Amino acid sequence: MTKNDLKQQVYTAIDNRADEIVGLGEQIRRHPELGFKEFKTAKLVEETFGKLGLSPKGGLALTGVRADLRGQAGDGPTFAMLGELDALVVTGHPEADATTGAAHACGHNAQIAALLGAAMGLEYRKEGSADMPEMSHGDARRNKSAIGSCHGA
Repeated sequence: MTKNDLKQQVYTAIDNRADEIVGLGEQIRRHPELGFKEFKTAKLVEETFGKLGLSPKGGLALTGVRADLRGQAGDGPTFAMLGELDALVVTGHPEADATTGAAHACGHNAQIAALLGAAMGLEYRKEGSADMPEMSHGDARRNKSAIGSCHGA
């Protein structure tokens, strides 16, 4: 199998679950949680990783979740993917939570949906592949020195 064949299979696996991936992002968008208080969203991420056959580790730095996906072909390159899910306090935002004022005005809901979508595509292809990525979300990044991020909590 060529590298392009592998990429196409991952893309197809993601495309086949597009509605589910968008639905996850919308679910997160409709239920914004502020930094270090993303307990419901962390549970959703953990459950989604679990449904993919991964063994998620939750409660990292309060609300972080991590799942490792390894291929079966032995040692190979490893990379990490990261998504953040904290919402911002945006007074007056049309979708802000009435109690906290939190809204996903920065797109972290889409980041998490993309992370989960990538996990779906890579999980589909793990058989016979070299080491696959480590996937983290939320504040678990504080335990990883090699991972960059966008918005901090």
